[in-house]
Amino acid sequence: MRCKYCFHEKYGYSNDLLDINKLEKYITLLCSEYDFINIIWHGGEPLLAPLSFYEEIYEFCDHFDKEFLFTVQTNGTLINQEIIDFFRKRNTNFGLSFDGLNNEYTRGNTSKILDSIGLLQENGFRPGAVLVVNKTNVSNLINEYNFYNSMGVGLKLNPMFIDGEAKMHKDDLGLNPDEYIENFTQFFKYWTLDNNGQINVATCNELVNLILNEHSGVCTFNSCLGKWLCFDSNANIYPCDRLCTPEYSLGSIDSLSSINQIFESDVFYDLLKTSVERRTKCIETCKYYKNCYAGCNANAILNKNDEYENGVSCYIHKGILERIKSYVLESTEQTEHLNPQYVKTLERAKNRRR
Repeated sequence: MRCKYCFHEKYGYSNDLLDINKLEKYITLLCSEYDFINIIWHGGEPLLAPLSFYEEIYEFCDHFDKEFLFTVQTNGTLINQEIIDFFRKRNTNFGLSFDGLNNEYTRGNTSKILDSIGLLQENGFRPGAVLVVNKTNVSNLINEYNFYNSMGVGLKLNPMFIDGEAKMHKDDLGLNPDEYIENFTQFFKYWTLDNNGQINVATCNELVNLILNEHSGVCTFNSCLGKWLCFDSNANIYPCDRLCTPEYSLGSIDSLSSINQIFESDVFYDLLKTSVERRTKCIETCKYYKNCYAGCNANAILNKNDEYENGVSCYIHKGILERIKSYVLESTEQTEHLNPQYVKTLERAKNRRR
């Protein structure tokens, strides 16, 4: 599958499988410093790797007295009963990349993905999916939500950024930020009032948490530096999967004897310094700082030369907050006839503030 907006296109495509000995060394170094390790099998498509590869790694992780959390982020085309049985036995969750009603145009293989969703649900999984919002579906967010809600599939909305393969499809997929802001705002209010809502819409829930609790657990609204790392198929380490070009390399596993060495590198120091300076400026100049915490480091870096003052991601988030913040605050006063999922988020927010 070659998605029309794949940002990994700029890194090149390779069939190379990560050397398992190098991955084991990486896990060993992580376990020497951390008690909890969250591993997301990502790609490309992680299910192209044979199950024997994963079997060896899971058995290796069992040797450590550490807590692991595993997730497979997949396009859903290769899921079958054998794969489900294997990962369920190892307490691994599934996340999907799926563009809903417009999937056939941007990603393809829609019928197979829908079959995979059904199979996962039959086996007790409740998968969520990332939907990439672009020019072709931005005006249809409410219908997209209703489609996911009818399937019982959780939803996260990611506005498409112009990077990698998306640069080749700017004319047919390029997203107008103002259109996204307006259409997302309409969708958000629709979601809050949908008393038939049964799915988690992560994008909406995170915004509510940011407004009511000034807190978020996702890297989009935090500094992830030092918390997340990307380990590629060549055993190179990067700050995240958005910054996987040589200038952001934190080193190769071959040259490391401690995971702390990557946090002592000049590249990491420069990234951290830039992040602190940017966040300091946001604290001084933006009234919404505690509702985003200066956003995603990678977005800020990759958008720094676009036409928007602090990058398009900041422009979008600020535009949405301007339209929904007072609405959310008013919702806490009267929760009757609201989406039950929204009410749960409001109630959790209230409990955190007590």
